[in-house]
Amino acid sequence: MKNILLKKNKNIKQLIANIPNILTISRLFLTFPLIIFLEINRPNFVFALIILGGITDYFDGYFARKFNLTTKFGAIIDPLSDKIFLLIPLLWLSKMEIIPFWSLAIILFRELIISALRTTKKDGLPASKLGKYKTFSFFIALVIFFQPFSKDLLSSLGITFYWLGFILTLITFIDYLRVKKNTI
Repeated sequence: MKNILLKKNKNIKQLIANIPNILTISRLFLTFPLIIFLEINRPNFVFALIILGGITDYFDGYFARKFNLTTKFGAIIDPLSDKIFLLIPLLWLSKMEIIPFWSLAIILFRELIISALRTTKKDGLPASKLGKYKTFSFFIALVIFFQPFSKDLLSSLGITFYWLGFILTLITFIDYLRVKKNTI
């Protein structure tokens, strides 16, 4: 009986230990309906998915830090999931000529380089505070762009958050390269 309880307790601990990664992977799977709803022009569903993605991003990090459940896998897959989840609607906004392609190309370049650097670090090269602000700025921009209310009133605010995210993209790219250079 004691062995059964110990095994059950171990299974519960393993499940709890995987909650941040489960949330992160669920965000990856949200990208498929996100692509579909962008393609068939259903902004209300896109808005809801972006909100849901933001919630999973918040809670995966919260649980990982609060219960010390950080793993190298999580340190790599969480930022990758964020990149995929944010870049898809940004690609659509570029396709619709709401944001310029050149700026998105620079963002994509930075994200690919940083992702490659993360795989070479033992700790996955955790996100800096500015990197978190960058992601948050893009998230707010997407929420504003796809919100179901008056588009005219808020579109300039969405553009402002996009450009703030872009500037933080450049700053954090330089910072990450500096960190990587100092560890070689």
